[in-house]
Amino acid sequence: MTLHLDTEVRPGTYRIDPRASSVRFTATHVFGLKPVDGTFAIRAGTVVVAARPEQSTASAELDSASFTTDDKRRDKDVRGRRFLAADAYPVIGFRSTGLTRTEDGWRLTGVLGVRGGSAPMVLEVVDAAPAGDGYRFRATALVDRVAAGVTAGRAIIGRQVRVTVECRVVPGGAG
Repeated sequence: MTLHLDTEVRPGTYRIDPRASSVRFTATHVFGLKPVDGTFAIRAGTVVVAARPEQSTASAELDSASFTTDDKRRDKDVRGRRFLAADAYPVIGFRSTGLTRTEDGWRLTGVLGVRGGSAPMVLEVVDAAPAGDGYRFRATALVDRVAAGVTAGRAIIGRQVRVTVECRVVPGGAG
């Protein structure tokens, strides 16, 4: 069920429920070999739905040490100094800078913070539905990992990473 943000989502401040939310990603080898699928845990976040949807905002924090794929050795390497440097930079952050209506729905633009740097990020909101006293949103993005500061592995890992955010929000402040 698709919601119309301007008529069906109640304005207010919502917090992201980390237990019912996730970030999934798919990266590929440069030569298009086996894709690597994995997840990040969402630590916290806030969605403020404004009476005029274009004035709405969102922010989220991911736990960089929660990077998980089907290979424990790779996970340890990616969490390490060469890639995410999770010990030094435990949070991957997102802060919206705008929400615009598109032909197919809504586009959330913002800034992705990784390893102390930042890069633009565009999320396409592909689904929104009521969920109890809150809402469930699903958005997709293509992230340029090199622009975001994850530069290691250029010879073996593709630049573009497909990201899907599944997010449940409930009434309340920052969470």
